[in-house]
Amino acid sequence: MPIYSFLSEKGHLIEKIVPPGTKRLTVEGMDYERCIASEGFSIGNQVKIPSQAEQVKDGYHKLEQKEGSRFLRKSQFSTKQIKKAWGF
Repeated sequence: MPIYSFLSEKGHLIEKIVPPGTKRLTVEGMDYERCIASEGFSIGNQVKIPSQAEQVKDGYHKLEQKEGSRFLRKSQFSTKQIKKAWGF
């Protein structure tokens, strides 16, 4: 089972081992919702967690493969601005 991060309405953050697909959790009477965040793990330093920049590059690559260059039309930023912001 994976470890997920959960956030309460009051801003308390917890990590719990839960079955995949768990979206909500109640602990000691407090409700928590699963955080939408990049999560990864490493076992014995055998798996490298990609940096945020690498994850963004992968996201753009997947969008471009799925939609071609049309996905850039949805953004208010130019390709040059995106590359500069992420240091590409």
